[in-house]
Amino acid sequence: MDLRWPVLGAIVLILTIIAIAAIVVYAARVHRRPADAVLVAHTARLKRLPRFRELATQQRWLSWWQTAGIALAVIGCIWLIARPQTTDITQNRYSTRDIVLCLDASTSMFDEDTQVTQAYSQLVAGLNGERVSLVLWSDAAVTVFPLTDDYGWVQDELARAGRAFALGDQEYVAGTYLGKERASLISDGIVSCVKRFDLSNSERGRAVIVASDNDPQGGPPVYTLPEATEFAKERDVQLYGIGSADLSFQEDKRATFDKAMTDTGGTFSLLGDDGSIESILAGIDRLSADEVVEPPKYQIRDAPGWPIVTIVVGVLMLIAGWVYALIRSGRLSPGSRPTPPVAWPQQTQPTQQTPPRSEVGR
Repeated sequence: MDLRWPVLGAIVLILTIIAIAAIVVYAARVHRRPADAVLVAHTARLKRLPRFRELATQQRWLSWWQTAGIALAVIGCIWLIARPQTTDITQNRYSTRDIVLCLDASTSMFDEDTQVTQAYSQLVAGLNGERVSLVLWSDAAVTVFPLTDDYGWVQDELARAGRAFALGDQEYVAGTYLGKERASLISDGIVSCVKRFDLSNSERGRAVIVASDNDPQGGPPVYTLPEATEFAKERDVQLYGIGSADLSFQEDKRATFDKAMTDTGGTFSLLGDDGSIESILAGIDRLSADEVVEPPKYQIRDAPGWPIVTIVVGVLMLIAGWVYALIRSGRLSPGSRPTPPVAWPQQTQPTQQTPPRSEVGR
């Protein structure tokens, strides 16, 4: 722990010592025996009494206790004036993996896309430092959000997409439909998603998580599925597939989808399968990627905690000593009330009796 103003703290400490010395000297002069003091003899016997010794010991300990409390409070104040500080060192580490969530937004997948966005959200919750992007595709591909590691924003966008699919909001996916002359094929969707990686650095791990029912619609594709797979492999991109639950009844479509994913080193699972998200996360962890380590950042902040604790302890000691002194004097004992002064009995003047008159002299 460092001090921002150590010189100021030293000056205050010196002034405090001078003030204490002046108070001690003044108190010694004030309490000197006055010239007209009355000396009392034979007090040694009084000082040997057990009760006197007990009271003297209590008073001595009380004085030391209060002195310690004052010292702690003063030390804490001087420490606080010097402004103690501490330095926090932070060093962030980032993964160099990039992940594109590639979602089939065609009409055949619209009913299941709500569950897919929930699966994506669960997957994002298991990431740590990877950049994530969401791309919707059908006739054309639309980037909902680019590669980012702002997971809060990613979760918000995935929740918004899930609500749109649940409500059947066609405006949300309007940019993916270009007309009947275009086809909605998984191969073209994969190529479009692979092209969304913004950096050409081959040291970054890349993965595309494709969610589709592999249901071709429209005309011929620009890329066949084997060509799309080769396109991804040339760019060191692994493909992970989440197939529609309907593919469990369509063996041919499921097999071609599965082969395209596993040929790149990825995995394939059906939507809702147990462990599907965990297997994708495990595959992403196996991606070769370097870790980016930022230079350390130094942040200086005030650290008044211990000085404040010292002051509080000193003040509490003073309060405890004051309360103890009141209790010992009997002013805080239960039912204690000031005793009213006793009225002295008034002395009555003796009545003078008049002697009886003598009959003589009448």
